[in-house]
Order: sequence, then structure tokens, then C-alpha cells
Amino acid sequence: MIRHIIFDFDGTIVNSRPLISKIYNRAAKKHGYRPIRDDDKGPFAGRSISQRRKALGIPLYRMPALGLNILWGYHRGLEELEVKPGIGDLIEQLHAQGYPLSIISSNLERNIRAFLQHQGIDQFEQIRSSRSLFGKHRAINTFLKRNDLKPEEVLYIGDELRDIKAGHRTGVNMVSAAWGYDSLESMRRMSPDFMASRPGEVLTAIQGFNAGVL
Repeated sequence: MIRHIIFDFDGTIVNSRPLISKIYNRAAKKHGYRPIRDDDKGPFAGRSISQRRKALGIPLYRMPALGLNILWGYHRGLEELEVKPGIGDLIEQLHAQGYPLSIISSNLERNIRAFLQHQGIDQFEQIRSSRSLFGKHRAINTFLKRNDLKPEEVLYIGDELRDIKAGHRTGVNMVSAAWGYDSLESMRRMSPDFMASRPGEVLTAIQGFNAGVL
């Protein structure tokens, strides 16, 4: 039975790509990286973080500084961000059904809390920042231990290939959100436990996990 639900943040709860692209493009212009257009999915769809970095021409040693630059710029642009369609209703329904809700994200906790407060979404009990872009499975495992949860008691909702990998490595029930960064086709190839094309389908997934048919 599902006892706790964890959400990813960027791409799953919030439509942050336009803001992140704008912040990145300022750095790209300064350092000579490939810029990203608003409709440009090439560097993102179906690619790992390492593949995206190479496609954009970013040296590996520049990644930590670029990441910090994006996170700090993110905080200054919070008012530009919007909740993904249908996510607010999903969060309200899950909260009404008594599910504890948390967030694990590579974004900063202060960014996440500021956004949730601005949007009036205050149903989350815990918000954890995973400092590594490549190690979200470690954050999930730590979360399980601290909350005395078994993997099969947790549902994790994420929108990227690395979220599926984290689900596989930790054993938690994984729902891939097709409304986020990575395409439905690329995520399907990695065999998540459930593919949701819209937020309301997460409720169907929970029923399936609780009934033992997923």
C-alpha cells in the first residue's frame, strides 16, 4: 500500500523551462555555449544530463558554477513561474485523501518553498534538496531511512529519465510524468512502473499499486 507520495519539482510541478532557458542563455552568451530557443527540444528530449551538456558545448568543469548561477537566477524570477496544468488539483485531491506529500528536487529548498508559498500550495510536509544532478537515488534512499518507509510504500512522480533511473535503483513505485521535460517515448523505453499523460492519471496509478496490479 502507498503510504507516502514524493514529487519531483521542476517540470513535474512547475513549468520552469522558459525561466531556466532565459537564465542559461545569458551565461551561454557570455561563455560561448550553444543557446536554447523556447521551442528547442533538441538538447533535452531523451538525453541524459551528460548528453545535454555535450550538445550545448558546456565543459564539464563549468557545470557546478553554471548550476549555481541558474539556481540563484531562479529565485529572482520566481514570479514568472506557473504551476503545471492539473497539478494543483492533483495535490489537493491527494492531500484530501490523507496522503503525506513531499518533494525531492535538485533545486534549492528556498526556491521551492518560495514558489509554493507564492502559489498557495502548502500541502507538502517535507522538501528535500538533492545537491547532485546525478544522484537523486541517494536522496530517495536517505528519505526512506529517515521516515522509516519501505520502497513499496512510496510513490515517486518525476518527469525525466534520471527520475526513472532513481526509481529503479531505489525500488520505489515510479510514475513518469509525460507533461515535463523528457518525452513520453524516451521515458517509455526505460520501462517506468506507470506512464501518466496528465496529472489526473496519477490517481489511477495509485489505485493500481494499492490493488497489486501494477
